[in-house]
Amino acid sequence: MSDMPSPSVEPEALAVWQQGLTVGRYSLLTRLAVGGMAEIWLARQVGPKGFEKFIVIKRILDGLGTEPEFVGMFLDEARLAAQLNHPNIVQIFDLGEEAGAFYIAMEYLPGENLASLVRTGMRQGRPLPIPFAVRIIASAAEGLAYAHAKTGPDGALLGIVHRDVSPQNLLVTYDGVVKVLDFGIAKAATRESQTLAGQVKGKASYMSPEQARGQSLDARSDIFSLGVILFEMVTQSRLFKFAEPLAALQAVASEEPLPLAHERNPEVPEALGLIIAQALTRQPGQRYPSARHFQSALEEWLRGQSEATGSAELASYMSQVFGERIQERARLLDAARSGEMTASSARRVAARNSSVNTLPESAPQAEEETTLEQPWLQRRRLHLVGAAAVVLAVGAGGGVALLTARQMPPEPVAAPTPPSPPVLTIETDPPGARLMVDGKDVGRAPLRLDTLPLGEHKVAASLEGRVTTERQVKLAHPGERAMVVLSLAAVPVPPAAEPTAPQKEEPAAPPRASKRAPGRLTLDTTPWTHVFLRGRKLGDTPLIDQSLPVGRHQLKLVNESKNISTVIEVEIRSGQSTVKKLRL
Repeated sequence: MSDMPSPSVEPEALAVWQQGLTVGRYSLLTRLAVGGMAEIWLARQVGPKGFEKFIVIKRILDGLGTEPEFVGMFLDEARLAAQLNHPNIVQIFDLGEEAGAFYIAMEYLPGENLASLVRTGMRQGRPLPIPFAVRIIASAAEGLAYAHAKTGPDGALLGIVHRDVSPQNLLVTYDGVVKVLDFGIAKAATRESQTLAGQVKGKASYMSPEQARGQSLDARSDIFSLGVILFEMVTQSRLFKFAEPLAALQAVASEEPLPLAHERNPEVPEALGLIIAQALTRQPGQRYPSARHFQSALEEWLRGQSEATGSAELASYMSQVFGERIQERARLLDAARSGEMTASSARRVAARNSSVNTLPESAPQAEEETTLEQPWLQRRRLHLVGAAAVVLAVGAGGGVALLTARQMPPEPVAAPTPPSPPVLTIETDPPGARLMVDGKDVGRAPLRLDTLPLGEHKVAASLEGRVTTERQVKLAHPGERAMVVLSLAAVPVPPAAEPTAPQKEEPAAPPRASKRAPGRLTLDTTPWTHVFLRGRKLGDTPLIDQSLPVGRHQLKLVNESKNISTVIEVEIRSGQSTVKKLRL
């Protein structure tokens, strides 16, 4: 984005924004919140033929737009975030300037940040189930893995590290989608305003040890932060609980062993506790090598659970916990559409929330972002981290969440959502086989069925020139996503009859050629997938230097959570490495 504005700003007073003002393509509806360095507005973009889109705008506060250092940081955030386009990362639409004030326009995400979600569920006696907590962190890890691996136009790795992964910066929408928010202090090689050596930025209780010590960081720092959040969700307790950020920094940076999640809370399965423990290893080299590997470990654990944890199930839980809030949000948007929204009515809704506690057993006041060795920035730092991109999320340290109630009466239990049917995906190798389920012809592979009842089903596949194959499949839970891959071997060819006529003496056979050496395959996909060859699982992407026999092979790529099931063909040459990188 080379045409972005320069951080130099004339030292003149900035125009005050008011309700009804048109800013670029957006009409301001109401100011939702204000922090130490920025304010958050709900706006609407309209177009021809009834086009309408709600937008959230983050704008530098009056008086700060003339400080080059902060303006540079603000523009860095916009430049970095605008390059990230992933379902699990908040989407930045626009960077603009209005009457001397820079602003960022981003997607409107009706939902709750993780701190609000956990706290409200516990208050209502409906704590977030452990598998749901794992699903949320696995989805956040997928978004961060994308950011960590992001390259620039020249193909060079951007080297992004979020550095502020915390409950306030993870959002679950009311539709059950997980989003990573606020790359405002993210580290990247392309940033123009770099953190000075020895500076520490972020929330102390969710920093990695190397971050707390002010050392150089890589993607493994964000993995530690995700581990802290997951530990706290499944144990319902804080890992680093200190009233003062400096005390938390000292605890994080120490070498004392950390508790195991399954020892603090016996309801946590030991296998999950060990996964969390690896993410929380104090030495970066002993953690998961990437967020993708952490995600894969969590996904593998989830596959062994009886409870479905897809977006539909998360949305159902959100509806139960936040039913009244969802209805109030809908009324607010209706008022915005009709022009009946007033600043006072929006303030009355917003005033119902100023609860900024994070996870259970938090300190009396919300933990603020910690910045050392830069006093002016520490005093004036935006405390609305997270709410910048999310209208309905609690801001860290004094921010306001639009519809998160404080001392609200208990929300009524929403009507239960009907269970979603199980989904069975059937693939064959080679594809195109005729499929029979319980003796009925259902079509040709690949095929996705969402009409089967719970229970066991017999799946058969047949194809001319191939041996018919059968498999028993059990669908045990509503909403379950199962997959079966049937490999159809070629019909064996009978050996040729031996000749009866006398044969001439054959010359001596030439020396046998040496067996060709196998080749190697490196395969990476976005999003990650399981990799199968003839029904045998080779592993998960990224697949590094996998040895394969010479020839052409059809590989099955599967990611059940993303409804991905596809076949690719690779050619392996003797002694050579084949590299493929795919976006699915």
